[in-house]
Amino acid sequence: MFRPIYLLPQFNAKEISKYRDRWNSREGRELHNTILQKIRDGAGEDFLQWDFDQGKLQFLEDMWDLKGIEIFNESIKFPIKDNFGGIDFSYARMYHSKFKKATFVGTVSFSFAILHNLEFVNCIFLHTHFFGTTLEKLKFSNCDFIEGNKITNCDIIDTRFENCFYADRLFFDCKFDELTSFGRPRSKPNYENAKQEIRKEKLTSIYAGIRESYQDGNIITKSREYYYRQKRCKTRYNAKTLREKIIRYFLELLTGYGVKPFRVLMSMLFSFVIFSIFFVIKFGFSDGLMMSAGAFFTFGANVDFLLFSGLFVKLLYIAEAFIGISLTALFIVILSRNWFTDM
Repeated sequence: MFRPIYLLPQFNAKEISKYRDRWNSREGRELHNTILQKIRDGAGEDFLQWDFDQGKLQFLEDMWDLKGIEIFNESIKFPIKDNFGGIDFSYARMYHSKFKKATFVGTVSFSFAILHNLEFVNCIFLHTHFFGTTLEKLKFSNCDFIEGNKITNCDIIDTRFENCFYADRLFFDCKFDELTSFGRPRSKPNYENAKQEIRKEKLTSIYAGIRESYQDGNIITKSREYYYRQKRCKTRYNAKTLREKIIRYFLELLTGYGVKPFRVLMSMLFSFVIFSIFFVIKFGFSDGLMMSAGAFFTFGANVDFLLFSGLFVKLLYIAEAFIGISLTALFIVILSRNWFTDM
């Protein structure tokens, strides 16, 4: 469950200010410009190592330390290589920028960062962690979340994930608003010559993370939509036995796993028509139709016809009455559940 970021045990306002303020001094601004130019030039794996070993990075704690850095109004197309290896972007602030073909690998951290109006295009994420971060008006286009990525307890606002690949569940204890949206997960990564394919049994947990995040944002309609997708994938890819799969397919067809009352209504109509055909053939259109309606809705119309009917007709009447009252109750329960959870 999502917790407000400022209530997280790891949240430390003094530490956040410390790492952000260090860039505001004269030497901090000079170092900021130097590092930003290296990023514009494509960064690279351990791109700060030589300067750090030479003592040129001043207050940085290690060669991966970019905590609290600010990036504003940049548009960078990166060369195809590991651009950010193990970089710590904790407490960073990034605004109005575009990153194209960037690769984040080796436990890249975005903890308690602020990301606003960013676009990631054809980027690759590998062991990248977002924690306690605000993501607002971001767009991930054709991005690949290969493995080991986690977005945990983040506040995600008006953010779009389009044509992305997910190797596993990405979202844990996050909160989405109603403007956050997702395209369908890609079956293969976007990068050239990709051989990896999504394991379809992972789709259940991928959709579960999205569903829980919408639920924590109180976006009930979308939470219900991804609940249905989650259950649908579980039926197809995670059911362990044939019996379990058959039962789950029946629940999907009849009720949409409890989120589609219209399917129950259609089942009621179908059942009523099937029984009515038999009773109409047996007793004529008017009497047969009323008798079927009396059985289905249990108000007993033309029940006296049963006195002169055989055992099979009586059993059929009892079966229709049982199915009718069961489906009616099921329809009312599912409809009320869906209506009142929307309010």
